[in-house]
Amino acid sequence: SVHCKRFTVLSKSIRPLPVVKEKDGKTFDAFTDPEIRYRQRYLDLIVNPQVKEVFAKRAKIISTMREFFNSKGYIEVETPILQPIPGGASARPFITHHNSLDIDLYLRIATEPYLKKLIVGGFNGVYELGKNFRNEGMDRTHNPEFTCMEIYVAYKDYRWMMEFTEQLLERISMEVNGTTELEIDGRKISFKAPFRRLTMTDAIREKTGYDITGQ
Repeated sequence: SVHCKRFTVLSKSIRPLPVVKEKDGKTFDAFTDPEIRYRQRYLDLIVNPQVKEVFAKRAKIISTMREFFNSKGYIEVETPILQPIPGGASARPFITHHNSLDIDLYLRIATEPYLKKLIVGGFNGVYELGKNFRNEGMDRTHNPEFTCMEIYVAYKDYRWMMEFTEQLLERISMEVNGTTELEIDGRKISFKAPFRRLTMTDAIREKTGYDITGQ
């Protein structure tokens, strides 16, 4: 650390921060290009303060999930990132080489296989928040490196998981936003449990008018 009593600016920045200007109804120097914003995140945070809220909310979401899972008695674990056989999903893996063992290893494409082994080993419920890696196409919403949460609980079925997920989303909405009623892209969405449930065939029939069951 440096404790400074005074300093003198010897030269200004060659490239100053973008300063948004408006004239005659037109906006100039707006830092809105998605490509630049995502590649220069530090600059995006300085110029667009609202972006910090996204980081803060993401951190709150993750901490709320951990609190919720822990309150149910489930254990957070860490499973191997370097794996001899990539599994748990259909995706192309990143390949690396272990010099000491002289074998190829793969960055995991999913946490599923090792989490299931822990259930087999006797844990009632385990979960993991960690990075997965998939060597595939990419865009602003699809990154080769991404954070994934997976949870496995013994002796439960999909109906239990639906109810569990409802409770989780309702809890997150309250902790992050202080309400279960939100407006997203102009649409009002309620995270208040229970959610409406319908089968895939009923959903297709409702939205398209087609009955794929033939009945």
